[in-house]
Amino acid sequence: MYPNIMADDEPRAKKSRTSILSDHVLSEKFQDIFHKHWSNQMNFEGSNMQMYAEPFRVAKISNFIANEEFMEEFKTELSDILTKRIHNDLYQFEQTNDLVNFGSDCLVTLHHTFSTEMVAWMERVTNIELNSTISMTSSCYYDGDYLLCHDDNMGDRRIAFVLYLTRDWTKEDGGTLDIFDTDEKGLPRNIVHSIIPEYNSLVFFEVSDCSYHQVAEVTSAEFSRWTINGWFHGPKRVTHPPRPEIPYEFIEPIDSDENLKYWIMESYLCAGIGEGIRSDVERQSYAYLAQFFKEKIYAQLSKELLSSSIKWKRVGPPNLRNYEIAEETSLPDMLKDFLNIFKTLQFFTLLKKYTELDLVPDGENMKPKMTVELQRWSKGCYTLICDKPTEDGVAEEQGVPDDQKPNINTNTDSYDYVKPPKQNNDVHITDESKGDKNIEKTQEPCDIWTSNNDNNDEDKVLRSILKDKKPKVNKKPDESEEASCSKSEDYSTRSPPLNPDSEDSEVSDIGDYLSGSSKYSEDDEKSVTEPGTLDVIMHFHTSNVPDGETIDYVDPKEPDGALIHVTPEDNHLCLVYKVLSTCRFQKYINHYCEGYFYNLICTYYEK
Repeated sequence: MYPNIMADDEPRAKKSRTSILSDHVLSEKFQDIFHKHWSNQMNFEGSNMQMYAEPFRVAKISNFIANEEFMEEFKTELSDILTKRIHNDLYQFEQTNDLVNFGSDCLVTLHHTFSTEMVAWMERVTNIELNSTISMTSSCYYDGDYLLCHDDNMGDRRIAFVLYLTRDWTKEDGGTLDIFDTDEKGLPRNIVHSIIPEYNSLVFFEVSDCSYHQVAEVTSAEFSRWTINGWFHGPKRVTHPPRPEIPYEFIEPIDSDENLKYWIMESYLCAGIGEGIRSDVERQSYAYLAQFFKEKIYAQLSKELLSSSIKWKRVGPPNLRNYEIAEETSLPDMLKDFLNIFKTLQFFTLLKKYTELDLVPDGENMKPKMTVELQRWSKGCYTLICDKPTEDGVAEEQGVPDDQKPNINTNTDSYDYVKPPKQNNDVHITDESKGDKNIEKTQEPCDIWTSNNDNNDEDKVLRSILKDKKPKVNKKPDESEEASCSKSEDYSTRSPPLNPDSEDSEVSDIGDYLSGSSKYSEDDEKSVTEPGTLDVIMHFHTSNVPDGETIDYVDPKEPDGALIHVTPEDNHLCLVYKVLSTCRFQKYINHYCEGYFYNLICTYYEK
């Protein structure tokens, strides 16, 4: 059994002798060296101390606890405490309740040491004013667990800390504490330091506007990343300024008289099928359209996506998203034309008929617009709950090594791409499904609907497909998973759910320190009445999508998780209507994912 830290009125020398902290931590020389380098923002590396001054101050003290027997005993006590599996868009791992709630000897001693002796130590060496309040939990990360980029800047948190408890951890095991720098707008950009979890080391940093960090995914199937972690608290800092708004790159409808019949199954251009789609969207806010594009066209597009000529650019910022998008100018001709059809006035008109949204400009009030991204996904990619894309991303472009690029099968069956003719009055429309035979048809530029009598058999088949495929997109069942909250106006406001038996509203249930709680203003309440948007989603190479991966739509105010989840399926078009209070995200892809898969996501705005 180990005694608690002795009373404040006892001599300093006696306290030092009974402290659980190592002698070098308590020595005045060590503290003076630390204070000098911390105060002057200087890097330092010694036998038991390491310090980074930039991009924000981070320190590591090795051999932190003096007695190995004490370490083993409090780890034994920890192993008897129940943990809770917590997971949402931002993180996935296991965690205990706050350790102040547990009365075992070593844990009481450890908690008391941090709330008294370590508070005084921190105030002396950092000049940061603290109080006696600390938050302390234990977290365990298993294979595939992670905590993505965030800044911890919430309430009265002043210093974040983590004490590592797993022996012999290596870089190959993952789980590093990654430190991000920031750009000129204050947004996180690149990982500049990766701290390997070292047994019996204490790592801590000052919580600030720029203290962006993450726990990298654990990639060891053998070891778990076990820690004590939390925050020292103090007087609340001045609220950090709002993050700069990241602009959209809006595209207005292009009146190009595109021949939609060249691309789309004609039954989806029939008035009858349009009414069915509109009914689905009105009733459940989504519609799932199987085999939307002609089979040979979709096959050729899928092949072109593997072209080595396409330039992929990684986009961020990493506290919002991390995946690649294609530079449109580098796309093969057919893919380029394919993306362009989503920008045409005819496609806007088709979507209006599917949804009755005001997506056709009238020259006065109606000025619809859209955004488009062709995305490439692989292990390590994710989006978080903040559904506002950047204009060009702030993360540096990261090239993919040749040995990691997908194999391109040059023997894949395909057909030569011929750019489809444009439609106007009295034009010949080439129907590739009928060989070289041309069909002459007079059609107004935006009159895309055909009679219900045309292709009646195909129409019946597609009506059946629509009905059968509805379960692919549905409301998520009530699960323990809870989506975290974040608003696009304030990228750093986020909090996980608290444990049900926690009485401290300031004590987070999160492991290695998260950003702050989500705060809703009157503007948030008004957003529900504002015009919504329509997402149009296509998937490619879904055989590479990990099992269970979906694109989820959530209302951050609702505690029951996702409202809708979209299951990836080749050659299926998904329409999702969402109000501004609803967010779209796609969770982290772990290291077991092999190869690439692709999303085309277009978002349409009424005005």
